[in-house]
Amino acid sequence: MYQNIHDFLEYIYQTRTSKTKKEDFVKLLHEMGDPQLRLKCLHVAGTNGKGSTTDYLRSILQMHGYKVGSFTSPHLVVHNDRIRINNVNIPDDRLLEIGNRYLDVIEKYALSMFQIDMLISIIYFLEEKVDYAVYEVGMGGRLDNTNVIHPLMSIITNIGMDHMAILGDTYEKIAYEKAGIIKEGVPAITAERKACCLKVFDQKAKECHTAVKKIHAPGGRIIDGKVHFSYLGYDVVLNTIALYQTKNASLAIAAAEELRRKHIIPLKRDLILKGVESTFWQGRFEVLNTKPLIIVDGAHNEHGVRSILESVKALPSPRCIIVSILKDKQYAQMIDMLQEVCDELIVTSFDYYRVTPLEKLSSRQGVNSMADYKEAIAYAERKYSKGSILITGSLYFVSEVRSLFVKGE
Repeated sequence: MYQNIHDFLEYIYQTRTSKTKKEDFVKLLHEMGDPQLRLKCLHVAGTNGKGSTTDYLRSILQMHGYKVGSFTSPHLVVHNDRIRINNVNIPDDRLLEIGNRYLDVIEKYALSMFQIDMLISIIYFLEEKVDYAVYEVGMGGRLDNTNVIHPLMSIITNIGMDHMAILGDTYEKIAYEKAGIIKEGVPAITAERKACCLKVFDQKAKECHTAVKKIHAPGGRIIDGKVHFSYLGYDVVLNTIALYQTKNASLAIAAAEELRRKHIIPLKRDLILKGVESTFWQGRFEVLNTKPLIIVDGAHNEHGVRSILESVKALPSPRCIIVSILKDKQYAQMIDMLQEVCDELIVTSFDYYRVTPLEKLSSRQGVNSMADYKEAIAYAERKYSKGSILITGSLYFVSEVRSLFVKGE
């Protein structure tokens, strides 16, 4: 029994490396009567954009007056922001109380941090009587611990080369893992366009007696600091300068239209639009400071970096990028792409067990290396006071940087 939230969080952080498999988590939930099956859910997988798509869907549902749970990872500000209702974090006292209540089974099954979070979210959403819950996959899909729910719709954003040591080293292998969230008779939708991946999705859907709807997201334009685009009869204005959010917002709109058209969830077109336009996902091309212009974005892999390039090109010159990358990513390719769109690229580090050693990052030709990211930011603020500074490479890194600028969250 833990007396305060700090001790409980310290305990679950120590379980991050637990090897407990999904099938053991399934067994635990079955012994509890499969409470997750009492939730009405949407399930979102994909290499990138799944957090933003989850939040667009959450906002659409909430705009209709529904009580909406959302489960995302990693957290950006505090651990509690992984589990939210109507975009409000689970309170410390509820997180602690539910954790203590199920501590015996948590220890019996040696659950990992992610499994603990997942269990707590299920209990919290049920006890708070949410109308719907939107679950973001942690990694992959087939073997992910969120893949215990039975959703109303399965949503796959895209497929990129990430977590290859676990998910596979080809698009087809990764697509197979992501397709694992497609369920028997449950409609599915994706914004992925690669034929090799769509073939995998269609095969899985056929096995599950359903179909995957494929969408083609439009391009967008930045006008007066906002992204404008038109799709399915909607004229959308997003409160961001991140052009890549056009794809995530379009996918959320298409999913909502399918839910409306098939009478799965009662939705209205005007409220779908309002829900999308009122959404802003922290850490995704988020402006932290205006003089100088400082932006953070959690582009954490090669695919994610590629998606932000057009938005970076639209930033005022001269441009400086500060980056720290986790060690399981394709850091060389990420750095090479970022160098193409900035005047100076600074590689740095932060205190996290999965970070790529600085000597590896600094081995790339033409980069500036600074071990202390706070010194790197201070240096960039002085040198690029009339330009722009982008800080990226990892959501964990972005979370740490945000704490320097955003107070009181």
